[in-house]
Amino acid sequence: MLPLQRKQALIDYLADKGGATMKEMSDRFGVSEMTIRRDLNALEEEELIRRSHGGAVYLGARPEAGQDEPEITDKQASNRDVKERLAAYAAQTFVRDGDIVALENGTTVSHMAEELGHLNELTLLTNGLDTLNRFRPLVNEARVAIGCGGVLREKSGTFVGPLAEEFFSRYHADTLFLSALGYTPEAGFTDPNLLDTQVKIAMIRSARQVVMLLDSSKIGRRFFAPVAGLKDIHAFVTDQGISEESRGIIEASGVELHIV
Repeated sequence: MLPLQRKQALIDYLADKGGATMKEMSDRFGVSEMTIRRDLNALEEEELIRRSHGGAVYLGARPEAGQDEPEITDKQASNRDVKERLAAYAAQTFVRDGDIVALENGTTVSHMAEELGHLNELTLLTNGLDTLNRFRPLVNEARVAIGCGGVLREKSGTFVGPLAEEFFSRYHADTLFLSALGYTPEAGFTDPNLLDTQVKIAMIRSARQVVMLLDSSKIGRRFFAPVAGLKDIHAFVTDQGISEESRGIIEASGVELHIV
């Protein structure tokens, strides 16, 4: 298990039980108590847990139903028409011939891969199997797809871990198209899994500009791991379900808001 995988599993374990002793966690994850102690120190710095004598307690509330990471098939079925509309708009508005674009594997962004056939020349970088599969029929000598490699997460269909993060530190995109499972003004854009968010953060650093695609049903939802704040993106593409309050906050931040 990668350190970030263990860190995520520790949070899930403590959220489920409320707290646990060092020995319980050491036995559960098959590592030394010293290793568990280092992980807990990092989580305490992030104010996710509190160390107690011989163990730790979870500071957040136990996840409510629907706040766990959904299956990819459920995500694909949710608001499908809106996601396809946002994806088509983004492909036509923000991508030009000869661009190098990075697409992550969110169900809204992955639909963009099918909408790029009008371009004669394009290089696509991605961490997602679904994105690659959608772009595959368009591949030719001038339209190229490059997958980052790494450890495949079955639940999200994404490549994660050090190899994936290193890939995006070595290659640079004109535009990154990104999504998330939640957005609030306080927490920014959030996802349930640390491994995925670490790759997304590496993707943000690699891109000249970042376009966030987010259907309005995700506004007001908050998940465990932060992906980005409004300061990290250049454009926000959403649908007409966005509230006036959210619209005002986004526009006041200086981010270019597109309501499709």
